[in-house]
Amino acid sequence: KKHRRLNYCSTSVTFDKFKDEIKQNPLEHHWPNLTTTEAVSKTDQVFWENEYYKHGTCCLELYDQKQYFDLAIELKEKFDLLKILRSHGITPGTSYLTNNKIVDAVKAVTKGVPNVSCFDNYFRGIST
Repeated sequence: KKHRRLNYCSTSVTFDKFKDEIKQNPLEHHWPNLTTTEAVSKTDQVFWENEYYKHGTCCLELYDQKQYFDLAIELKEKFDLLKILRSHGITPGTSYLTNNKIVDAVKAVTKGVPNVSCFDNYFRGIST
């Protein structure tokens, strides 16, 4: 079965910055912007904004912005990627791995088919 990737599904929605730390702190903990400081990340929120436009706009019929980020955090807590990989004998950065080994490990736990991104034989990211 061919899976279709959904990205940037709506241009009519706007991102509302999170104004309180009750939402910012869990996002910064679970979904940090690794290219800037925590203070800048919480202020400009460009990273979360981009993630919302890229992925969150594809589920607008089910989730508003707050619900989307709440679900993202919930799924991150439920499916700890490093824990999944380690439980399948995969330690990132220690050896050459096949795409199938990573896909099989993630699929066994999440039941979803992950998209593993590599560039020049280096791991770039994973999503389901």
